[in-house]
Amino acid sequence: MKVEMILQRKGADVISLRPEDTIQTATAILTVNKIGALPVRNGEDELVGILSERDIVKGLHAVGTGCINSTVADLMTEKVTTCTLEDDVVEVQQKMHNGRFRHIPVIKDGKLYGVISQGDVMHMCIEKAQNEANVMRELAIARG
Repeated sequence: MKVEMILQRKGADVISLRPEDTIQTATAILTVNKIGALPVRNGEDELVGILSERDIVKGLHAVGTGCINSTVADLMTEKVTTCTLEDDVVEVQQKMHNGRFRHIPVIKDGKLYGVISQGDVMHMCIEKAQNEANVMRELAIARG
């Protein structure tokens, strides 16, 4: 199963931040959209980081509530692990597990194309297992 299958179901709409946005803006976007991380793009539309709920919590711990006025650039993770549409979902899931992160940007033709989460991966795996179980059940019924 490829990453492309997840984005075909989920959609490839990407909500992103700019490095100069405030953490207050970021928390509003995360809350309203019920998501846990946002890719960060610069003025040339290049992926320059990712801001997750965990990054914000680290900022709160380090700086206190004043971090709400910090910029996204101050708290974002700059070294971003990415994947492509052609990557195998199990391998991407392993990358997320090993790196201890829950969201991974998807790159197509060198540009940010989408974001998938561990939840997206798990949902797709569960759906695949259910479909396989249904096929097996139908085969067992057909064989009588």
